[in-house]
Amino acid sequence: MASSTPQEAQSAAQAQTQLQLPLRLSTPGGGCMDGASSHAVAPTTQDSCRSATSASGSEDVFSALSGLRDGQEPSSAAATAAALSSVWSPPCLETLPSEVLAHIAGFLDVDDLLRASRTCHRLRTISLDPLLHYYRLRDARFLLPPLLNSPYRPSLTELMSRSIFLTNNTVISRRLARSLVSIRLSRRLASRPSAKDLVQRSVLPQECVPGMFPVHVAPGLVAKRKAIEKERLKDGLRQWISGKWKGEVKEREEDVRRCDEIRGTGRVWRLRRFWERVSHGELSAHQNESSIGRMEPQTEWQ
Repeated sequence: MASSTPQEAQSAAQAQTQLQLPLRLSTPGGGCMDGASSHAVAPTTQDSCRSATSASGSEDVFSALSGLRDGQEPSSAAATAAALSSVWSPPCLETLPSEVLAHIAGFLDVDDLLRASRTCHRLRTISLDPLLHYYRLRDARFLLPPLLNSPYRPSLTELMSRSIFLTNNTVISRRLARSLVSIRLSRRLASRPSAKDLVQRSVLPQECVPGMFPVHVAPGLVAKRKAIEKERLKDGLRQWISGKWKGEVKEREEDVRRCDEIRGTGRVWRLRRFWERVSHGELSAHQNESSIGRMEPQTEWQ
């Protein structure tokens, strides 16, 4: 490589970063090693680059790469990046060859392979390839014996206790249990009372039985209506009881007041109240004389 100044080397490194070229390490055999994997890659030459690129942009890309290799300053990094972007594109599922997709499908489970076959026609063709399933069965012959002989594999007794492995006796016992349950249910349904009997026993509302009421109502609506009626009746009873109790309290208060007046307790209270008002100056002199004249016979009678 020709000698170059530090500024030219820095500009060349910036151009290479903008181009996002993959990092490759040279090996003693003349090959290259990709930075993302440890597999050896064939050495890149001018002929391989020209064959890999398209006819329209291969010359521009190769000239830009040659200038970077010789240490020359690139004329326009943006033009080189545009040339590379027109030729190189990141790998996607549509651009991958069928051999790579078949190799990837060999590592998938049966369920994942079925889902992949339902996405597009190409993956369906690859998933139904007989050669793929032949290799899968061949790999299974080597993988199954170690798994079957593994000490972590549950025993047959554990599988039977978890109802994973069903024996003939287990299947027969299940069928017998189901038949017994069906016979028991059929007998109970046969002995169940009719709808008319349930209406007569006030178990089933009459509106819920078709043919016994002009308008058939759903049982949920009937239950809602009865709940509303019950709340309304409860509110009415609460108001009636409160009014009745208040009336009883008033009558008892009147009876107590009458008993006090009969015994004289009420007269003494009125006389004491009168003199209290006189002491406070609430009554005039004329009212005092008239009040005293009325109160004297009462005091003499007492």
